[in-house]
Amino acid sequence: MFDWIKTLNWYEQILWLISIVFTLIFFIQIASTVIKKTPDKKRKYIFSNFLAFKNITAFFSMFGWVTISALYQNYNISTSVILGVVSGIILMAVMSVLFYFTQKLKENESPESPQDVNSTGEVIEEIGRKRSHPGKIRINIDGVQKTMVALTDFDHNVKTGTKIRVESVTSNGMFIIKPLQ
Repeated sequence: MFDWIKTLNWYEQILWLISIVFTLIFFIQIASTVIKKTPDKKRKYIFSNFLAFKNITAFFSMFGWVTISALYQNYNISTSVILGVVSGIILMAVMSVLFYFTQKLKENESPESPQDVNSTGEVIEEIGRKRSHPGKIRINIDGVQKTMVALTDFDHNVKTGTKIRVESVTSNGMFIIKPLQ
């Protein structure tokens, strides 16, 4: 079955091994990303994902397949490797930009939907009375637990750990909450 691999040059054998192994690892990563329920790490800068493990496996997959393809198009080994490296780096850059902007979209989701009103949750950072200073709450929105900024119209500060209910959402996305008795 694998007699064809014996007919390849040593560098072709290495390239096939790199391509197959890293492509399998990349598909496992994609499947685990779809299945997992924990949030991704938040990255502050656009290319902070550049050297992430997922990007490195994508680089080696792209590098291997492009280099093999170039070799079979009768390019010499050095040109093929250069094409593979350039293609891998371009893929890493594109993936970094996509990860960054996807994270930005997640952060900028507008919580102004009517189903957010009457949601219950918990205060995780004290909220000042009569909207004197915002705090943070943790509530479920569309089945995902999120941390949101909130204010209250209540007569006293709402302490950390207090169970709350969302009364309304302002036009700028600020939650107005009421402690549960």
